[in-house]
Amino acid sequence: MIRAIFQMALVATSILALGCGGGVTTIGGGAGGGTGAGKGGGNGSADGGGGSGNGSGGGTGGGASNCVDVDLDSFNSCNECNDNDATVFPGAKETLNGKDDDCDGKIDNKVDGNDGDKDGFPYQADGGGDCNDAEVLVGPTAIEDPQNKVDDNCDGTVDEATLLCDDAATAATGDSFARAIGLCSTAKFPMVTSATFPVGQPSSRGVRTKFGDGFLPRAGSKMIMLSTGEAKDLYDAPTYHPQDGFTFNTSNPHPLYSPPRCAAPATTPDAKDLSELTLKLKVPQNAKSLSFNFSFFSAEYPEWVCTEYNDRFLAILESSALDPTKLPATQCITGAAVPTCNISFDDKNQPVSINNGFFDVCVSATGGTGTSAFTNTCTKPTSLLNKTGYEEMRTSQAGSQFPGQVKMAGGATGWLNTKAPVKPGETITLRFLVLDEGDANLDSAVLIDNFKWETTSVAAPVTVDPGIN
Repeated sequence: MIRAIFQMALVATSILALGCGGGVTTIGGGAGGGTGAGKGGGNGSADGGGGSGNGSGGGTGGGASNCVDVDLDSFNSCNECNDNDATVFPGAKETLNGKDDDCDGKIDNKVDGNDGDKDGFPYQADGGGDCNDAEVLVGPTAIEDPQNKVDDNCDGTVDEATLLCDDAATAATGDSFARAIGLCSTAKFPMVTSATFPVGQPSSRGVRTKFGDGFLPRAGSKMIMLSTGEAKDLYDAPTYHPQDGFTFNTSNPHPLYSPPRCAAPATTPDAKDLSELTLKLKVPQNAKSLSFNFSFFSAEYPEWVCTEYNDRFLAILESSALDPTKLPATQCITGAAVPTCNISFDDKNQPVSINNGFFDVCVSATGGTGTSAFTNTCTKPTSLLNKTGYEEMRTSQAGSQFPGQVKMAGGATGWLNTKAPVKPGETITLRFLVLDEGDANLDSAVLIDNFKWETTSVAAPVTVDPGIN
């Protein structure tokens, strides 16, 4: 009889351990208690050497715990954020009520039609708008960072490759030029608000698949070329010679003059045979800088180094992110309402010209006297210039640094990279220009490609040789 009563007590204890039935349930708490498994119930408590619900041997007793489901929403207080409100639990639909309905740590986010992060785009659960209303850097006008494991641009794909659109650059329009360098507007995000040619003859610019033998696009299948002469190489026109030059005989006020490092003229020269592409761009909401590749060519080298004939390339950026105090004074337009500066220059604060430290695809030369004396050491092979026209051997003009001598027709910088700061969401103006200084004779040109928005910041513009060629 005593044995039977003892067995009945054991059965009763087991039933309590199983916790059948549901309701407010407390986990653990007994000396020597194990965790019991229950059908339809919470975790049962066991006092003394209890085992798991499948009858296995006694485990070590747990410490005191207070995981309860007070609001009976099937989530206990250990895995939800408010156990006194049955409408608040993980996975609940978020509404505009000042509460963290879904327990994700954010209040009133992911509410259709609401712009919680104030990025200008309301949240849309079914796509088409902001997919993360708690992060201002995520939205339909963001660029995709291919390494951060986030759907930055809310297109439903995480870390997809950069969109290429230069195959659509099929016309001589500003939009085609923008596409050729990698600026891809979409219906969802028309980042290029305008692309125009304020100055320059149509033959002074072109979209190219190559230039000579040594210069190919840096991204995609196309790049652009601006020239003070005709935008050609020897494949286009075997009789075209940059050192003879093609003169349009146009003259414009200089867009942004800074004196060269030697033999600076006494007055500001006009810009001769200027060719320009101007872009107005909407900066992506997570972009903090822009970058692009370019290569400058000139037939003024070496005969006219350290003279008033100083053809140059300029990249003039208008952006509120620029701090003129961090740039050379000669590279910014004085008194501009929005900071406007040339962003491509060398470490001696010289703009890109034959007097620039980056002019390196050439034959080394030393010449001149007094303020016109110079030495330029070239380290890159002139074979890169094959079929560009700048590699031809030509007789130097009278009055030059090497009158009557046979010299290579010109040289180039090779591919360089410029990076400059921008402000997320602002509208910027970026002007690419190439021009003659002193006269309209002899040609200079620039190739531009691989424009990128960057999510990393930079304090001030910088141009470097990335070692491409």
